[in-house]
Amino acid sequence: MNWLISSTLIIIPFLLVAIEAVISIRNTSYRYLFSNKKHEDYQILVPIWGNIIFLENVKYLSKYGSKVMLCTSGNESKEFYMNLDALVQKYDFKLFKDKTNFKVGEKVGSNQRAISGSIRDTIIRNALNIVKTSFVVTLDADSTTATDISFLVGELEHRKLDIASIRLVSSNSNASALTKLQTFEYVVAMNIRFLCPWLISGACHVAKTDVLKNIMNRHSLFFQGNDVEIGLLAKTLDYKIDYIPYVVFMTVPDNFKSWFRQRLAWSGGEFRLFIVNFKFIVKHPFFWFYGAITTICLFPLRGVAFFLPTFHLYIIVGLYVGLIFYLHWKTKNIWLILMPIYTLFNSLIIVPLGIIWYLYIAYKDKNYGIINNKK
Repeated sequence: MNWLISSTLIIIPFLLVAIEAVISIRNTSYRYLFSNKKHEDYQILVPIWGNIIFLENVKYLSKYGSKVMLCTSGNESKEFYMNLDALVQKYDFKLFKDKTNFKVGEKVGSNQRAISGSIRDTIIRNALNIVKTSFVVTLDADSTTATDISFLVGELEHRKLDIASIRLVSSNSNASALTKLQTFEYVVAMNIRFLCPWLISGACHVAKTDVLKNIMNRHSLFFQGNDVEIGLLAKTLDYKIDYIPYVVFMTVPDNFKSWFRQRLAWSGGEFRLFIVNFKFIVKHPFFWFYGAITTICLFPLRGVAFFLPTFHLYIIVGLYVGLIFYLHWKTKNIWLILMPIYTLFNSLIIVPLGIIWYLYIAYKDKNYGIINNKK
């Protein structure tokens, strides 16, 4: 029995490092060549509700004029609508007001961004019914693009894709220690998209309008993991999906409170995807093994391995530190030293709390986020 426990404590940490190494190293050196073709028949959907201060990219959006459709709920404050109408008049934006009667508790109306509820996905789903263009780009209210969006749409059309994930980059990477660490984290996360393009990014994705409309009509509307659910549904429906490393800048949390709140919700979304919807392991065995088995189910053994360290564990930690520096050495950033601690905190604290968070949100919203995997 002691042999089994000691062997497990060695194998599990090594497995974690090995999987991350294979995924990361395989895709870090990948080079993508854009066609640089443009396409102008698209609509940009920007979900905004609760507080106008969340619309951080209005100056960026202004150059797109009527190509922008601000999408909001139908039960906001008069002041909110006045501010929104002023922007519509000033920049020639379009405006969609959803008529859904959202449940009490889903409406934010504060300085905190929503991390639960069905507002965002319901608004986008219903807004798609009035979109007349062939293509659609969803863009969060705090995100901007490195180049004109017409190049992104043109790339989708050039490659004859139905939907695509994109590359997210932190726009405030130097704001704090946390933003610097998240910058490293996003590099690895985005490279994984070369291997798993169905890991759609919620901050921005591009699709044929009829494709995204069909997907959203089947969506569970569960907020956390809602972006990846879009990719899973696209795969289920046999749509052609891939990753286009078109750079989109987004604001990441710059303080511990907002970061912890976001990551807690993300972890709940991962539990929803990997455990509640475990049925998808048949279609994505490698990724589901890593997420469901290695990350979530084997969490207790990681804890034991940490509190009862062995010589072998020190070697594995050394290998992980080496992997981190190999992936990010070009940045010559001293904050890399904290990445192992950052990763450890996520693994030992955020993962188990995410399970509790999911159960709380699912019960509160009476929505368990079951994904429809039938064609």
